[in-house]
Amino acid sequence: MIWAYLLAAIAILQGLLTLLDGVRAARHMRTFRPRRVSNQRVVIFCPCKGTDSEFEKNIRSILNQDYPNYTTQFIVESKDDAAYRTLLAIGANVLVAGRATSRGQKVHNLACAIEHAPVAEIYVFCDSDAWFPSDWLSRLIAPLDSKTISTGYRWYVVSRFHFPTLMRSAWNASSVSILGDHDRNFAWGGSTAIHRETFHQLNILDSWRGSVSDDYAITRRAQRAGTKIVFVPECLVPSYGECSFRELLEFTTRQTIITRVYHPALWRIGFAGHIIFNAAFWSLPFAHPALWLAVYGMAAAKSWIRYTAVRKIVAAPALSRHAWFYILASPLVASLYLYNLIASALSTEIVWREIHYKLISPNETLVFGGSAASES
Repeated sequence: MIWAYLLAAIAILQGLLTLLDGVRAARHMRTFRPRRVSNQRVVIFCPCKGTDSEFEKNIRSILNQDYPNYTTQFIVESKDDAAYRTLLAIGANVLVAGRATSRGQKVHNLACAIEHAPVAEIYVFCDSDAWFPSDWLSRLIAPLDSKTISTGYRWYVVSRFHFPTLMRSAWNASSVSILGDHDRNFAWGGSTAIHRETFHQLNILDSWRGSVSDDYAITRRAQRAGTKIVFVPECLVPSYGECSFRELLEFTTRQTIITRVYHPALWRIGFAGHIIFNAAFWSLPFAHPALWLAVYGMAAAKSWIRYTAVRKIVAAPALSRHAWFYILASPLVASLYLYNLIASALSTEIVWREIHYKLISPNETLVFGGSAASES
């Protein structure tokens, strides 16, 4: 039984530390409300590939921001992409970047757009598979200055009880607790703002050479330069649509593989942490139920704290009626994470928008091919 007490002690200590992080993250989500007024010229870059179920609605949300001084630049690989035709029909400004050969298509699209960018003081990057409230842009750039980068994050919307979609949302939600009022934030490519001068001072274009991840490359350069990444809770943007089990495993494993290549220290910490939690959760019920309950209780408490904080900033229609799932499903999420971590230890090949990549290093990527008209 000594092993049970030792494992429980480690798991409980880990649970306490992560619970404290969760409390601090929730406090930031509830209280951080920058209100700086800006009229600087902004250009929004949105790479597109294929048309998701809510594609047109999402694009119109980008075009209908209440900020008075911005322009948009949508980027596709080819005129054969279904997104190209839809964007033109909407009346959007579209740039054709061509096919990427040595880096991610999304990164290639963004780099091409920067080279053809209109004059603007602020660059904003976003994704086409999220829906942006009309005040998103104003809120995103509110805390921004020449020494910071501001970022939001994604919240997957679940409109009915659909297990793989709920798992994707709960899995993704766990990262919200990482973001807060500290120097360990990461930039999320679906909602990031940066001053043009800061972008070039950090030499982001160089960091995108051979890269498959636009946001991890920005994060790495910012951390090395001491540039603070500010998380704006009000820019937790909803993303609609359901996923299958195959898509769930593909998405979660892809994100974990990218983390392994671009942030190996975080990947190793995550691997160790999830081994400890899973070992404790799945073995302690048989050895010491009271200790098991303590481990599970702290995980559930952290999930509850996070979800109640999210309810303060995400509009009710984007919140699931199955709040209990986010609170009680932490063991399932941890098991999925462990699967992702094991899979990412065995291979660095990913599929993203039906293009196959092999990640060699942060600045070396092999592109196997794909179709411009494919959808994820």
